[in-house]
Amino acid sequence: MSSKLILRFKDAVISEHPIVAEETSIGRKPENTIQIDNLAVSSHHARIIKIGKKIILEDLGSTNGTLVDNKLITKHILKHGNAIFIGKHSLTYISSEGGPIAAKIEPAEEDDMDKTMIISPKDREALLGKAKPTAPTMPLASVQIISGTQAGKIFELTAALTSIGKTDGCRIRAKGLLVGQQAAVITRRPTGYHITHLEGFSKATLNGESITSQPTKLEDCAIIELGDMRLEFLLKSP
Repeated sequence: MSSKLILRFKDAVISEHPIVAEETSIGRKPENTIQIDNLAVSSHHARIIKIGKKIILEDLGSTNGTLVDNKLITKHILKHGNAIFIGKHSLTYISSEGGPIAAKIEPAEEDDMDKTMIISPKDREALLGKAKPTAPTMPLASVQIISGTQAGKIFELTAALTSIGKTDGCRIRAKGLLVGQQAAVITRRPTGYHITHLEGFSKATLNGESITSQPTKLEDCAIIELGDMRLEFLLKSP
């Protein structure tokens, strides 16, 4: 299955971006995969994560938020025809398995000056040349399997995401009748590592509590359990 994003400003198509990499970043800074050079867009606004056949949009704590079909989201599994609104720009998600796209949903009207005024002080100072923006320091961590058939095995969490589940495409394989093909994912962000439930009746637990479809931050020495496996999350010193 192939997919892409079509970037528009109002009714004009600006560019098209095939989704082929594991992660596609969206933001105002030029280092992003999709750059949107507008004051309403945060430096690192959102990202697209590809997990098997799922394409997941995640807001990265942006100042002005990310909308899908006019609904504010933090994380959303994209479907063919979804309209993503970032500032006054839109990104239409197109899947090769989809059909005709419904009429475009227009974003709520908002004055440019209002959007400019709610940019964070740090971003505003950077734009005015009063501060030099620095790239966020990414943490490093690993997980060690402490029980189960793979006990003792260590996985370094250096990628943007690490998937856990039964399918061959998952980096960490877990067994269990009710474990999902892609049961959970650990994501690495500037703010730390987070774990999120994706699918399956059996949900992973974090320190004894079931995780949800909302990202939960992982703390050092946290215990993750799924199916036949028990893992310990180990945060490395900077």
